[in-house]
Amino acid sequence: MASGDDIQGLVLKGVTKLDDRKELGRGAYGRVYAVKYCGTICAAKEIHSILVEEVGNMEMRRTVESFMRECRQCSTLRHPNVIQFLGVYYPSVGAGSVQGRMRLPVMVMEMMVDSLTSLVDKHEKIPVHIKFSIVHDISLGLCYLHNHDPPIVHRDLSPNNVLLTAHHVAKISDLGVAKVIKAHSRKTCTMTKAPGTIDFMPPESLDETPVYGTPMDVFSFAGIVLHTFTQQWPTPSKQTQFDPKTRRKVALLEVERRQQYLDKMRGEAEVLRSLVEECLDDDPAVRPTITTVCERIQVSKDVYIKESPQDVITLHQQNKQLRSETDQMQKENDQLKQQLSSTRSVPTQQVASQLNRVTLGGPTTKTSKLKIEAPPLIPALNSGRYCIKWTQLASLPAPMYDAHVTVQGKKIYVAGGDSPVDDAKHQIHVYNLDFDYWTQLPPSGHLYGIPHIIGRKLAIIGGGLFATKRVTNKVSTFDETSQTWMSYYPDLLSVRDRPGVVTHLEHVIVAGGGKYVNKTAVAQDDVEVLNWMENSHWQNVSINLPVPMYSCTPIITNDHLFIVGYTNANMKHDKSAYKIPVVYIYHKVRKPTKWVKMTDATHWKTALVPSSSPPVVVGGYDQSGTTTSDIKMYDDSNKSWKNIASLSSARSLVALAAVNKNAIIVIGGITKGGNAANAKSSSLTTVELGQAQLIH
Repeated sequence: MASGDDIQGLVLKGVTKLDDRKELGRGAYGRVYAVKYCGTICAAKEIHSILVEEVGNMEMRRTVESFMRECRQCSTLRHPNVIQFLGVYYPSVGAGSVQGRMRLPVMVMEMMVDSLTSLVDKHEKIPVHIKFSIVHDISLGLCYLHNHDPPIVHRDLSPNNVLLTAHHVAKISDLGVAKVIKAHSRKTCTMTKAPGTIDFMPPESLDETPVYGTPMDVFSFAGIVLHTFTQQWPTPSKQTQFDPKTRRKVALLEVERRQQYLDKMRGEAEVLRSLVEECLDDDPAVRPTITTVCERIQVSKDVYIKESPQDVITLHQQNKQLRSETDQMQKENDQLKQQLSSTRSVPTQQVASQLNRVTLGGPTTKTSKLKIEAPPLIPALNSGRYCIKWTQLASLPAPMYDAHVTVQGKKIYVAGGDSPVDDAKHQIHVYNLDFDYWTQLPPSGHLYGIPHIIGRKLAIIGGGLFATKRVTNKVSTFDETSQTWMSYYPDLLSVRDRPGVVTHLEHVIVAGGGKYVNKTAVAQDDVEVLNWMENSHWQNVSINLPVPMYSCTPIITNDHLFIVGYTNANMKHDKSAYKIPVVYIYHKVRKPTKWVKMTDATHWKTALVPSSSPPVVVGGYDQSGTTTSDIKMYDDSNKSWKNIASLSSARSLVALAAVNKNAIIVIGGITKGGNAANAKSSSLTTVELGQAQLIH
């Protein structure tokens, strides 16, 4: 067995087996089951008992040494698309011993939720953007292995050895039969016949004394692309075919043996067909390098996102049922509105809740179809007023103003703001409502990007890339399992700095935003929409914003999209207010429609309460530049803004989070405006909960 020096630093302490040792899978050398290490569920691979039982000590030591060789090799690899090796542990005496002769090592790795083989088997239609993402991930992992020093050839690359996280990040696993190409022969090497999955093996691996190198994995990768996009196992035809003209058997090229699957690379997969054919070439020297493959897949992926539609992974019947229930609830809402209109009565709290209750659950959760959510701060338009009681909560980790907020469950995510603390500008802070404390997520790489929940996943949309300081169209999604940011949803069609973002049913609406043209800041007025349940790419809609704008916070209430306050094309703050029926944004309408201009808000740099009905604004500056503590509501009966309550102190550019129908959380802000010195000295870490009570 490996000496103590050989495994120094690899042995883990505190690994415990779970009660349920159900087999998770099998690798080249052993079976895989679950263990717990430092509170985290991990995957553990042990040596097959058949390899070490009833064999001599010398043979058993060879097997163990081969297993440890894989462990040592894996310990040197660090890449997000290669399975993460954590270490080895030795079970207690008896549990992992063979006839009392020695304790066998067990490899501990990160836990993955699925394999590519299983994913393809379970779903009739996988969204195409996920297919592109998976094959791109695999190519990146393979590129890392092939460019390692020295290069590593996997030798058994197949869908069985591609594992996936909960959000479909693909990682290459099972390096038990991988080989290192020595420095004196970096391209090819001579070995015994390679083990592997026969349907994915190149012709050179089947020779008596095969000579092969990294092109072998490129061939196998082509088979994985076929399997992923056709969702069929690409079993090749026989190596020979009877020719009726010569009445002899003729040898077939590898491309010809897989022609039936190549013919199915149509539609969105067509852009990859020529690449796959090149990778399947019989001559290893002709196949492209994996670096070239990576680049071409990235280009093909970008072309698809702009031009091609997407299938849906959600079952058609479930989606149809969801739409039916949504339509029914919409009819009920319309009936309630008609009743209210005819009686002209003040809506009760119960009716107000019903009028604003429709939101959609995630597409993959069978039990979450429709849920009831009442919007925050729904003041009735009468002679009464609101008294808000303010409660101090845990302070922000750093002063922040002009930030953006999104809420999921009991967590409030704050990002995209300004701060006198440089590092805070690209950080994402998370507030836990149950425990009243703040934590911090890993940096997303976005500066001034907009946080938003899309399909129950946290995403950062647009802004500038921190690494390049350039405005981006990137949409980054947070993976809770790996605690990393990934490309899950498609990128925007155009770059946008601080756009307005809002969700209505399954539609995410991104409006306006800034960009730079010839180093000059320019505001945009176009609107993009993503149906995250059905489409794989964003679409421009026919209705633009009433004026070019950025740094706006739109809300949707009473089936209308409202915008109150923004930065205009001259980079000046504007207090104009507009509304439009939200369905006109993403549905084609037969008759022309336009935005309705409302009465301007009374303050600049004010914040709009999410989902408030009627619209409610908080804080800002008045005409003289004085900071205000006013909370004002739009009174549609006389087309004016009515003061209903006050902040605990005057401030502007606060971030707002909705807690329930009569409560909001006010986050950060600034007590003075004008110049950078004021912002630095008057930025706040204040976080307060405001709960409203109506006083007649």
